[in-house]
Amino acid sequence: MSVRVEAPARRILLIEDSPTQALRFRLLLEDEGYVVEQVDSAEAALPLLNRTLPHLLIVDHHLPGMQGGDLCRLIRLHLATLSMPILMLTADETPARQREGLDSGADDFLPKSTDSAVLLLRVGQLLRHARRDDDMEVLPQIQFRQPRALVVGFDAAFLHPLRAMLVEEGCLLTEVARATDALSRLAQEPQDVMLVCDRLPDVGGQELCRQSRASMGTATAVILGLGGTHDQETLHRLLASGIDDLFDPAAPLSPLRARLRAILRRRFLEEQNRRLLADFREREGRALRLEAERNAARTRAMLADQLAAVNRRLADQALITATITRNVPAALILTDRSGMATYLNPPALSLLGGELEGGSVFERLGVEIQAADGRPLPAVAEQAATLTRPDGRDVPVHYSIIPLDGDEGPSGAVVQIVDVTERRQAEERQELLMAELSHRVKNTLATVLSIGQQTRRRHEDTASFWHSFEGRLRALSATHNLLADHYWEWVQLSEVVSHEVTPYAQEPQDVCIKGPSIELRPKAALALALVFHELATNAAKYGAFSQPGGHLDVRWHLDEGARIRVSWKETGGPATRMPEARGFGTTLIQRSLAYEIQGATALHFEPDGVRCTMDFPLSEGIRRRIGG
Repeated sequence: MSVRVEAPARRILLIEDSPTQALRFRLLLEDEGYVVEQVDSAEAALPLLNRTLPHLLIVDHHLPGMQGGDLCRLIRLHLATLSMPILMLTADETPARQREGLDSGADDFLPKSTDSAVLLLRVGQLLRHARRDDDMEVLPQIQFRQPRALVVGFDAAFLHPLRAMLVEEGCLLTEVARATDALSRLAQEPQDVMLVCDRLPDVGGQELCRQSRASMGTATAVILGLGGTHDQETLHRLLASGIDDLFDPAAPLSPLRARLRAILRRRFLEEQNRRLLADFREREGRALRLEAERNAARTRAMLADQLAAVNRRLADQALITATITRNVPAALILTDRSGMATYLNPPALSLLGGELEGGSVFERLGVEIQAADGRPLPAVAEQAATLTRPDGRDVPVHYSIIPLDGDEGPSGAVVQIVDVTERRQAEERQELLMAELSHRVKNTLATVLSIGQQTRRRHEDTASFWHSFEGRLRALSATHNLLADHYWEWVQLSEVVSHEVTPYAQEPQDVCIKGPSIELRPKAALALALVFHELATNAAKYGAFSQPGGHLDVRWHLDEGARIRVSWKETGGPATRMPEARGFGTTLIQRSLAYEIQGATALHFEPDGVRCTMDFPLSEGIRRRIGG
C-alpha cells in the first residue's frame, strides 16, 4: 500500500490597494488551494519579502507610493528573486502600459477585467516555473528596502513635483532647507541619494556637495540641481569634484527619474554584491570545516584499521611531532598590504591575543614598513623584539617577514614570530652550568683529596683504607647516576639528599635525614642536588665533615602555605665565620633555587657550624607523595 504525500501549498503574495479587487482575487486563489497573503502597498510588501519569499507575486501596476513597475525592478536586482514569477495586473489595458509593465521585469501582464479562468490558467503556468522550497537553502539572504532620498533647499514650486516623483519611485523622503541640517541628517542616517539646490541659505550647493563627499565618501550619491546655462568647463569641473550627476530644475523630470533609477539600481546591486561576497565566504568556511571534519573522520577510521601494523611508525611520528611542538612554537600571522592581521594561528592567538586581528602586526613589532605606490614589501630576516602578551607579561621574540607580492604589487605578508623566552633562559642556564662545570671539577678533585685524607685517618693498613676510599668514591658517582636513572621519572627528595651527602660523612651515623615523602621532577631534583652538593662539599672542606665528631642534621616539613621548608644544620665541626669573599659555590647555593623552582635560600655561618634554610613551593615539578 503506497502512501500519498501531499505537496505543500504554493504561496502567493498579492499587492492590491483596492479592497474590492483584493477580496475578489484572494477568494478566487484560495478556492484553488493557494495560500494568499495580501498587502495594499509595495512598501508594506518589502518586509514580507525579507521574511519569506512567495512562489508567485501578483502586483497592481498603479499603487500608492512606489508603483508596481518600480517594485518589479527592485525585485529583479536580487539574485534570490531574479527568477521569481511576477504577474502584473492593471485597469489600464493600453499596449504602452503593457509594454511598460513587461519592461519593468514582470513575467506576465493582465487586465483586471480578465476572465477568472484565464487568470487561474496564467497563474498555474507561472507557478510551473516557480522555484522549489529547497532552492532557498542555497540562495543568498535577501534584504529589500526602500531607497532613502534627502532633498535640500528647493523652493515649493519645484519641491511639489519632485516629491511626487520620489514617492512614486518608492523613496523614503527627507526634506531640509539648509546645508547644516543636511549634514546633520547624513551623520544620523546614511542616505542613498541627496538632491541639492545650487542656492542655499547658508552655503552654496556646491560647497555642501564637497563637504558631504569629504565626510561620507561615496556612501551617498550626490545630484546637484544647477539652474541656468553653464559652459562645458564648469560642468566638467563639477563632475570631477565628486558630484555624481547634474540636472536643471526648470527642465522636465523624466531625465532625472531615469538617472535616479540608474543610480539607485547601481547602489542596490553594490549592496547585493557585498552580501553575496559575505554569504560566499561564510559558506566557503562551512564547506572547508565540513571537508576537514570528513577528512579527519576518514583518517581516524584508517588509523583504527591499521593501528597494529603501523604502531611503531606512529610512535616515531608522534615523538617527532611532539619534539617539534615543544621546541618550535612558531606563531604565524597573515597580513594585508598595510600590515593589518587577517589570520592568526593558535600560537599567534596565544602570544598576541585575539584582539590583534584587524590590527597592525608591524606596529606591535615596532617595524616601520609600508607598501605604497605598488612597491613590494621588503623581506625582513630574523630580528629580535619584545612583545606584551595578553596577560601583560613582556616576552622576548624573534620575528621574520616574508612579503607576498601579487601581479598588482604587494598583497600582504607572512609574519613568523617565535617566543624565545626558553631560549634566553637556556642560554642563561648554559652560562650557569658552564661556570658550575669548571667549579665542580675543582670541587671534585678537592672532594677526592678530602675523602682520601679522612679515610686515611681511620685506617692503619692499606687494604682497609683502599676499601673505604673506593666505596666513598663510588657513592659520589652514584649521585650522578641517580639523576640519570630518574631523568624522566619522579625522584625522592630523601634520595637526592642521601646520594649527595652520605659519601662525605665520616660515618653513616654522622648524618640524620628526615622529612615527609616529597617527589621531584628532574629539573627540581637537579637544582636541589647542586645545592646539597655544594653544601656537602663545603662541609667536607671546612665544616662538620672535615674532622671526626662532626654531625649533619637535614630535616624538612610542609607548612600550611603549601611550601616545603628544609633545614641544614652542621655541628661538631670547626668554628665557622662569614667568608670575606663570596665564591661561585655560595652564589649557586643562594640563587639557583630562586631561578629554577621559585625558592629561597638563606646561609648562616654560626659559631657551632653552618646552618642553611631553604623553602620552595609545591608545583607541577614538586609534589607530596600520596600516602607519604
